[in-house]
Formats: sequence, C-alpha cells, structure tokens
Amino acid sequence: MTNHLIEHLRSNAATNQPGKDWFSPLSGWLLATLVGLEEDCGGTLLFAFKSGGPLWRNAVAVAVATGALDHHPETFLLRAHGEIDESRDAPSLRAQFAKAIQTMKPRQIVEAALDVLPPSLCGSLKKIGNEVFTTPEAYKRLIDLLCSTKAEDRARRRVLEQVNERLTDNLLQVIETVDLAVLTPTIVTRIHDAGEAHRLNARLRAIRQLCSTANDQSLRESADAMGSNFNAGSLARSWLARADRLEPLGLPIDEAAPEVIRINPAKAEEWGRLFRNCVSSYANEMAAGASAFFVIEALSVIVVLRLTDAGWMLVGVHTHGNGPVPRAVVETVKEKLCALGVLCILPIKPKGPAASAISGFRRDIDWEFEFEGMSAWD
Repeated sequence: MTNHLIEHLRSNAATNQPGKDWFSPLSGWLLATLVGLEEDCGGTLLFAFKSGGPLWRNAVAVAVATGALDHHPETFLLRAHGEIDESRDAPSLRAQFAKAIQTMKPRQIVEAALDVLPPSLCGSLKKIGNEVFTTPEAYKRLIDLLCSTKAEDRARRRVLEQVNERLTDNLLQVIETVDLAVLTPTIVTRIHDAGEAHRLNARLRAIRQLCSTANDQSLRESADAMGSNFNAGSLARSWLARADRLEPLGLPIDEAAPEVIRINPAKAEEWGRLFRNCVSSYANEMAAGASAFFVIEALSVIVVLRLTDAGWMLVGVHTHGNGPVPRAVVETVKEKLCALGVLCILPIKPKGPAASAISGFRRDIDWEFEFEGMSAWD
C-alpha cells in the first residue's frame, strides 16, 4: 500500500464516519498493474480505489489488456491528448499514461486504446462491474467477439447484449461456447461454465445423430420450454427417449435378420405395453449403446444383449409379463443369435458334493452379468 493511500486513510480515520471512505475491492492482475503505475506516478492507486468507478476500472483493463501500456503507449497518449511530453524533464511514458487515465472518462480511455470502438463494448463493461475479468485475455476475447462480422459471432453478441446478469469470465466463456441451437439469454445463465457448455454440446450432437426429429428449431423449442428450470441432463434424457436411429451393432443381425427387430427408444413404450414389461425404462441405455434389445415375434420374446470386450453377449430373454421362458425357446434364441455373431452362453448349476452344502450362496455374489429370464441349467 503506497504512501498516498496510507496518508489518505490515516487523515480520515478520526472522522469516524462509517462508509465515507469505503473502497470497492480491487485485486488480481489489474491491481498489480496499478501498483506498478503507482511507482511511476504517485496517487494512481488512491485514484483507482476512491475515484475510479467500475466502468473506469474496466476501461483501464481494456487499455492494459490490448497493449496500450506495454506496447504502444505513444499511440494511446496521442489519441488521448494529441501530444506526448518529450521535454528534457518529461516523466516516463508509463507515468504519462498513469496521469492521463486519471483525467479521462471511461469511453475516452477505450477510444484511445482501440482503433475502432466495438459496438456495445461500453454496455458490456458496465455489466462486468467492480470485479474485473480474471485475465487480460478475457477482455481480448470480448473485443474480438464484439468486433467480429461472422454470422455466428453476431448471434453470440446479441445474446451477450440481452443478458441482464453480471458478465463474468464464466458467462463469457459459455456464450462463446454453447451450441447456437440453444443459445438464448435464459439458457446461458443456467450453465455454470465452459466445461458444462461443452458437455451440453456433446449431448446435442448425440441427440442430432440418434433422433430424426432433432433440428435446431425443435431443440431450441424444447430448451425454451424448460425456461428458468433448464437442465442439460433433463433435456438430453427427454430427447434420447425419442431416439429412432441407433448406431448399428456391427453384426449381421443389423441387416440379415429381418425377423429379429431391434427396439429403439422411440418404440420402447409400445413394445413394453405389448409385452407388459418395463423395457421402456431402458431407453437411455439403448441410446447410449451399452445394451441392445431385440424382439423375436415368432418366439414371443425380447432378448437383451450387452456389449463386452469380447463383443455382444446375450444376457437376457423375456416373454410376456416376464413369465418363465421355456428351455426350448431359450435354446432356439441361442442358436439363432449365435449364427448372427452374438456370444451366447447360458448359466449352469455347479456340480459336485459341495454344491448342495452351500446352496443359496450364489445369490450373495455380485456377478458382473446377470442372466435375466434364463434359469440355470442342470
């Protein structure tokens, strides 16, 4: 803390007037810059704390971030005052910069720092408020976005202008990142950071790939309908329940077996009603590709396959109402699927005298695979 600031605080301490000399917080890289300028021009830090409001601070941040202090102070001073003090006893360029910004309004600082004043920059700086961006690069990205003539960036700029919340680093990153289909002021304020925005984008790519009805308009309508309750996970689950074009399994079963009908999430509820079971509750698992469900109408069964490191494996056979499946039907399913490249094994009961002594023990084992609807064979 410099002598100017210390002396100011000491001289006003005796007044005992709470709030008279309360200063807005200032920290990080901008504080470090102003401390350095204080060494060149005493009183800079006091001005920043006492007189420099939020907009002034952000204007100075723009000037520093774009190189007005370290790379082209001459240009800044010429734009600011039309001249540079080059006399024998002239203060350094850093000192002249520090003195200049204390006499300039925020808009003047920005105009002196930049060749062209980007549209809505001053409004964006107001939204940032007292707590400046945590890095100079964030100001550069903001300016690049506001100056861009690309259609995508113009769309992002419109949302930036419409957002009524405080503009933070995270919010700026979200606006720069989130898929244009769901880019609205309400939605961007419901996403916490760029990482969450990237995850949302990945989900939207999956939805577009798996749902034939997913286009930008329908995705936006779904997101808008959630309003302030928007949640990326809920949006994805609601869409994937309508998936109607799943990834192929990479087996002949995809094309060479018309009698084996694959269940997709869009048809899962219909098949669940027909078979009186809960197959529709596995819609997200179907969409994720971890499991595959097929109907063999001639045998009145739904078969369940699970992906393993050895390929697709048969792990379940179910009939109407989850009733018992005859051994002959299971054997027929096995033969049919084996011919189509599916790994088909069936559980058997252990042999030997120890088996009867520890009957029931098997139920306590946490098997990686559960063979549903297929009883252990003798």
